[in-house]
Amino acid sequence: MSFERPSWDESFMLQAILTATRSSCLIRKCGANLVKNKRIIASGYNGAPQDIRTCLQNGVCFYQSLAHQDSEKGLGLYQDLKEQRKSLCRVIHAEENALNQCSRYGPQADGSTMYSTNYPCPHCTTSVIIPNGIVKVVVWKDYLRNKLLTMDEYSASKKLLDEAKIEIVKFDLSQERMREIFELTFSVGDRSEYRFNPDQMLIGLES
Repeated sequence: MSFERPSWDESFMLQAILTATRSSCLIRKCGANLVKNKRIIASGYNGAPQDIRTCLQNGVCFYQSLAHQDSEKGLGLYQDLKEQRKSLCRVIHAEENALNQCSRYGPQADGSTMYSTNYPCPHCTTSVIIPNGIVKVVVWKDYLRNKLLTMDEYSASKKLLDEAKIEIVKFDLSQERMREIFELTFSVGDRSEYRFNPDQMLIGLES
């Protein structure tokens, strides 16, 4: 059976997706890798800081729980309070956690490419990507978009990245292709049924 092995882009994005499964966020799982010279130098997922109880452990979203409590106190509508309390979220974003690895263990992010499961938010764009010399961002899925707003989080990040002349690439990785690649993992480490054919020896190598 013929199989197209994963490209570098597919490999790095799949690794970001696998990293995202470690996320402790109950709302959205995200992952990011920093890549230099075809080598992953750092990776991160969104979750609470070290030694801080996660929303996954508590079984409830921290800021949404606050919004609900304040709504019960008559301080406003839950939906409005939820947006306001979002700034109190205790999660560190995947992009930040990847950069924290660089700060802690030594690899320099300058000149690297970031592979992210989601389009970066404005905060990560201004505090992580631009000031640390990341030259390219490859994303799988969009972040928050609301076309009714003059500028939503997606368009704010895009404008910042364009101004900073950082290349951003939307990478199409379908579920069908992911299944095809992950199916191969079941045979990793097993001996294949390949049989050497002398008639094929040196084909394409004569010149």
